[in-house]
Amino acid sequence: MHRVSHTAKMVVATAGVASLMVLVAGCGQQTAAGAAHAATPVKYHFYETVLTGGMTGKPGWPKFTPGDFTLPAGADVTVTITSFDDGAAAVPAQYGKVSGTVGGVETVNGQSEAQVPVAQVAHTFTISALNLNVPIPVAASTQNPTVVTFAFHTPKSGVDAWQCYAPCGSGGSGWGGPMATDGYMTGKVTFSDN
Repeated sequence: MHRVSHTAKMVVATAGVASLMVLVAGCGQQTAAGAAHAATPVKYHFYETVLTGGMTGKPGWPKFTPGDFTLPAGADVTVTITSFDDGAAAVPAQYGKVSGTVGGVETVNGQSEAQVPVAQVAHTFTISALNLNVPIPVAASTQNPTVVTFAFHTPKSGVDAWQCYAPCGSGGSGWGGPMATDGYMTGKVTFSDN
């Protein structure tokens, strides 16, 4: 007589249940567990860094890196931006307020904030099409960066532009150079189903 271990019985039983679930799903029905899984958005964490022009070897040209990137579509995304920029570029009042994030807040160095004083903004991460605006405060120094974390729900697949609205570039208005150059203070985010 052959003995079958308890583990082997569990594997066979699990395989049988999985086969039954596939068969039922193939008939156009969905189990409660499958329905809950289908409704749960993907969770994703994205990291970005703001470098000073001195760090990139191009003085006066601060840079978000990566500048162009892809995020999953229809997902709950947490973004962490580490900024080494210790220079302010005062913004209009609307860009000092956080918008489009979960709860309308961001976390700055561990503290929850709904806005940043406009004179203390170094950069913003703004996707106008999504009404997403995240002000990034000035770093204490290039050795002591500011860490900003926020969460938002991404839209269906597509491509949107992001822009920093703190005039930190060249020229009299501050809107030249890196402000108008893809991959520096502006770029594209692709929302993908893949």
